Order: sequence, then C-alpha cells, then structure tokens
Amino acid sequence: MTFDDVRDLTGLDYDAQNFRDQFDTDLGQAIWTFMKRPENLVRMETATYLDRAAVEPLAPGLLRMFGPEIAEDRLKQMIGHMARQIMEAMDFELDRSGLRITRESMFTTAARYKEPLGTRDRTMRITQEQRRAWMEKTAASPFNLWLDAQVKNSDGSLDLDRLYKVASSYGIKNDYRHLNPGQQRMTIGIKLRSKVPPSEYSTTH
Repeated sequence: MTFDDVRDLTGLDYDAQNFRDQFDTDLGQAIWTFMKRPENLVRMETATYLDRAAVEPLAPGLLRMFGPEIAEDRLKQMIGHMARQIMEAMDFELDRSGLRITRESMFTTAARYKEPLGTRDRTMRITQEQRRAWMEKTAASPFNLWLDAQVKNSDGSLDLDRLYKVASSYGIKNDYRHLNPGQQRMTIGIKLRSKVPPSEYSTTH
C-alpha cells in the first residue's frame, strides 16, 4: 500500500462532540493533523487488514511527537474518537470496540474495524511495567530528551516555570496554564518543534 492508494482526508473536519474542550486547543488541532497524515492513514488501514486495532501502529509516532503525556486517558479517548471518524471516511465500519491490545503500546484497548480477514484469538498479556518501559523508550526522541532535560526535575516531575522559560527564550509567549501540566508541556513542545533548530537537539542522547 502506498500513499497514492489512500484517500485524501486533508479537508476532513473533526466532529469533536464531547471532546470539544480538548480539540479547541493547539494540542487538539495538532493531534488531528497528525492523525490525517497520509503515512498514518496507511498505518491505520494496514493494521485493519492485519486484524488489529486501527490506532495501534500510531502509538510510536504519537509518543515521539508529543511525549509520554499523550498517553493521558482523556487524550487517548479523543484519539480513538478521531480514528473512528477517519476510518468511516475511508469506508471502514466498526467491527469491535474495546479490543485488548496485547503487544506493547500506549493503548490498552482500542477499536478494530471491518476488513476481509477473519478474527483471531490472542491471549498474550503485557504487564503495566512492560508497557511503561516501552512508552519511555519510544518517547525518548532527541527532541523530547532535549526538552525534558531542561524542564524536568530529578524526580521526573515537570517544572512549569522552567518550561515557560524555555518557551520564552524561543519567542513563545502564550500562556496555557488553564490546561493540566502534561498538556501544557505537549502544547509548548509542539510550538518549540517549529522554532528550535534540529541541530540543537539532534545530538542529544
């Protein structure tokens, strides 16, 4: 499957419904844009043909783009809600909701959509410790490592004052304190990605 085989959903609008408070933010807009990227449409469609949940292959990219805070329950629910509208726009139908994801992923359950292959029973279980370790490893992109080194305390907690100081140093003056700390970090991270030269974090390990 290639990008040419996937429907162009650039103009597809998201009907946020109960997720309006999340979607009407820079973060919500960025997630929706991420979900509609051609490569991610290919991933969701391929996962469906392989009898897997549509959002499952998106997890590594979501973590690299937004950091581990993207695994917040409310945001994962919105991502699943977005995925359903995208899959329906590509003419797939819901096959099963609440499918347990047994491979390491930020998602524990998600929806699967109808595809030609039959279903297969899988009994493998992933522990919370294994899932957390996978998330931390996947989220450790050069940019996230660079930013976390500047805005997190030694115990891993987020220092919002330092976060806003970094943002200000790159000309970002917006205040997002109406959001929870994790969402503030992701939203500012989105803006920083477009302003920080890759050379400043590409050698971070």
